[in-house]
Amino acid sequence: MAGRRFFLIIAILTFSFACSREKPVEPKPPAPTPAPTVILKPKPSLLDEPQRVSLGFPPHVLASVESAAGAEAEPFYESVLVHSENLKGEQGYERKQLSGFSVRTKKADEVIASCSSSLRKQGFLIFRSKKNHRNVPDVVTVVRGRNSYDILKIQKTEAPNYHLDTKAIIAWLKALQKQAPFVITGANVDRVEAKFIKPPRDMKSFAKKIAGYAPDTVTHVKGSMEELVKYMKKNNGFFLEWD
Repeated sequence: MAGRRFFLIIAILTFSFACSREKPVEPKPPAPTPAPTVILKPKPSLLDEPQRVSLGFPPHVLASVESAAGAEAEPFYESVLVHSENLKGEQGYERKQLSGFSVRTKKADEVIASCSSSLRKQGFLIFRSKKNHRNVPDVVTVVRGRNSYDILKIQKTEAPNYHLDTKAIIAWLKALQKQAPFVITGANVDRVEAKFIKPPRDMKSFAKKIAGYAPDTVTHVKGSMEELVKYMKKNNGFFLEWD
């Protein structure tokens, strides 16, 4: 009897031990690979016929720039301040005004260089209004004007972090012209681009003035004055940029 009990106890303990062991964890099946995210960029709106009529630009002006860029024209809107007074006594508000046309191109410098002289004689200015990187085309814009500083006025170029408004930047550039004549070839809200008509005799001294007035410019050329001088010599021009 005692022997049976002994074997019964052994059997129970063996069964309990077997049940207490963890079952092997089966590997989880690999998570399904998510489908690639496709970002659809909206196509830019092209300059339609009513807008072309509203602009009043000669057809050959649009055609020549479109041909040089290999792209169709898009509307260019300028932000203008409209004076008005509402019930709260607030005056002025901004609105968009059709002031020109733009084209997207990967050969912006060539388009500007080939069209600038002819357009200026007809009362138009051509400039890079947006500089992009890698394979993204730049935006080149045409507006009415004879003085290249009008480009900065249209683009409202300023540097709030340095307490510089458009008028101050234009005044400084006009003074800089005495060292080496140049023409404005590009601008947006915080950037100015220019090409030398006649390069300065002392490029390093000229570069120091650029860096002193727009310190952020240096950070965009690997952070050194030597690189800034190389850029200016290579491109026969300079740029100002404020972050």
